[in-house]
Parts: sequence; structure tokens; C-alpha cells
Amino acid sequence: MAVIVRNPTQEELPTVWEVLCGAFGERPRERFRRQIWEDSTFALEQIRIAEVDGKIVSHVWVAERPIFYRGQTVLPMGGIGGVGTLPEFRGQGLATLLLEDAITYMNRKGHAISMLFTGINPFYARLGWADFPEWRFKLTVRRIPPFEEMPSGYFVRPYEPDQDLPAMQTLYRKHIAALHLSLPHVRPDAFWRDGHPQLLGLQVSHVVVAGMTGELVGYACAFPTENGLRLSEFAFDPAHPFALEALAIALAQEAKAAGKEGVISGITSWLHPFPQKLATLTDATLHHEVSEGMMLRVNDLRRCLETAQPLMEATLQATGVSWGGSFCFRLTQPEQVATIKVEGNTVSISESDEVEVSLTVTPRQFCLLFFGAASATMWRDLVGANLSGDQMALLSLLFPPHPSVYFSGDHF
Repeated sequence: MAVIVRNPTQEELPTVWEVLCGAFGERPRERFRRQIWEDSTFALEQIRIAEVDGKIVSHVWVAERPIFYRGQTVLPMGGIGGVGTLPEFRGQGLATLLLEDAITYMNRKGHAISMLFTGINPFYARLGWADFPEWRFKLTVRRIPPFEEMPSGYFVRPYEPDQDLPAMQTLYRKHIAALHLSLPHVRPDAFWRDGHPQLLGLQVSHVVVAGMTGELVGYACAFPTENGLRLSEFAFDPAHPFALEALAIALAQEAKAAGKEGVISGITSWLHPFPQKLATLTDATLHHEVSEGMMLRVNDLRRCLETAQPLMEATLQATGVSWGGSFCFRLTQPEQVATIKVEGNTVSISESDEVEVSLTVTPRQFCLLFFGAASATMWRDLVGANLSGDQMALLSLLFPPHPSVYFSGDHF
């Protein structure tokens, strides 16, 4: 069996489309069509195919998906999608071969992090991807807030793309920065109009407007379901907290329209104020669910820390105290070493092993700390590290807990 791993040509894309449908079935056919021809981030070099005896039989896509880190800086990321092989060619290691090729490609492109979504986590864990939590919420509206409870000076209307898009893009970034979110996609302007993300959930339905200024201060991507509404994304301007109330009232009314049960569900960052506001206004019980279908891979440990370095220094300087200390992170898979050294609130990143504390960590353990899902205290107990009080205090400042979310419209 002669196997060639390569990129497809432009003329071969219809064949690639058919291979994807052959691997995954007919249901996602339209999704794959839009992925190839209606996603402005798509490029031929991102597609890795396996050709067996002259026939394309396996596929992996490495999507270009830079992400925000703590809402303030950008981390290059490669999104792994469409990992599939035609049924008659499975069990021959072709997907693994393509994933290894994809890792080489991501290293060449400088993708410090990789993300994927799956239901077969162990398959990817052996190559360095690690489970990472996602949060979702669900509630049933028990009370429909009347229109009279709409906060004064705010109203909700349907989204008008030609008119609202520039303000929407600004609000998206403002919301991420204000909440210090990690993982949201740094969306290029053209991406908002692409057919692929729209199919996956990037379809804004409601916008909140501050009546006095006409400023757009909130939005939601809400999709009708048999029982109510599913939210794929929502955001607001923290300078306008009443925008949450206005949006909650409008969505609650719609979720109960036409005799529906009023079930509202969606993806959210942990402890985002909107689901709680929605529950309070509707007398609902708020349910949270955590799943770990998302997986992250640390392609470049040092670059991750270098990206966070300016934020670390700003946090330390804000304390007004002079800090000092050093930590060496030894990642088990893929094996990497990077050291953080703090001297007088200046942070340097290197590969030196002359440090106060050496920490051997799994990919999951590092990601839980780096992306804010675990406090330093929780993380210390998880890793079993023996740290002094001063070392714990410094680690807490370098890696503060913060929310993360990856919206469905940005999937790959």
C-alpha cells in the first residue's frame, strides 16, 4: 500500500468534499461544503490528505483560529477538524499519520495551542491533546416578565447586518476584554459574513440598543427550538448592565411564545452574569452542565508563557509590591521545558532549569492553570506540588482564575 500525505489541489476540493461525506455520512454535507467554499479563513495548505494508491481516502483540517488570552492578548491556535477516513480504509493508521503531519504543520506555522472537539478523547490524548471543560446552562421560564419591566432607555430589536455589523464587532471585542475571557476566536472582519460560521451558530438574532444614544450594547444569537430557544452566543457592554436585563426579558418572552415550554439553553463562560439574570427575572432554576468534549494541545509551551508575560508583569506591578521567584514547568507530552523568572516585577521566560521550583505537569494540568479553570490552590492540590505561601501567592498572580468560552460559530 503506497501512502502519500499532502495538500489537495484546488481541482481536488470536490473530491475532498465527497471523502468527508463518505467518512461522516450525508447529514453534515452542507457543513462541509461551507467549510471549503464559505469560510474566508480556509486555505489549501491547511488541508492534510492521505492518498492510498492514487485515491484520496483520509482528511484533516487545521483551521486558522487565533484566540484571545485573558481578553487582552492573542495566542496563535490551530483548530483540528474533519478528522475522517473512508470506512474501507480505517484501522490502518491513516488518521494518526495525518494528525502527526498536522502537528508538524502547526509547529511550522507557529500555532502555540491546538484545539479540537471529539467524543473519542483517548484517541487524541495519546498525541498530546488534553480534556478541557466547557460550561452550558439550561433553565425553564416560569414567569414571563411583562414589557413594562423593560429597563428605561433600552429596547431590543432584530439584528440588521448592514447597519449593525461594525458595532457588533466592536461589542464582541469589548465584551471579551471586559470579562478577561480566554479562548474566543479573534475573528477577522470577513468571517462574520461567511456562510460556514453562520451555519454553526454565528447568526445574531437580537440586539439591545441604548435609546438615548442609539448605541448597540448587547446581542444574542438565539435559535428557536421545539421547546424554546438555544443560545449559541451572547455579549453585552459592561458599561450598560441593564442591557442584560433587556435582553433577558426579550428572550424569555420569545421562549414562551406560541405555547412553548420556555426552555432556554446555551453555551456560556463559567459564572457569566447573563444566565443568572435570566433565571432571576423568570423565577427559573438555573442548571449548569460541564462537558469535556473540547481538547487542547500545548504545541509551544514557551510561546504560551511569552504571550502571557506582559499581562503577568502588569498584574505584579499593580500590587505595588516587589516580587521575586521562579518556576520551571516540565510538560510531559509533548515534552517541553519553560521557566518563568520574576525579579522586581519583571518577568522573563527561558528554558533554564536553575529555578526555585520545578513542576512536572501533564497537558491537562497546565491548561487548567494557564486558561484560568483552576485557582492556584486547586491546581497545587491537583498536581501535588509542595509550595510555600509566598510561592503560592506569586503563582496566583501569574495565573489568575478567569473565564473561558469557545463559541459554536467558530468551530471547525
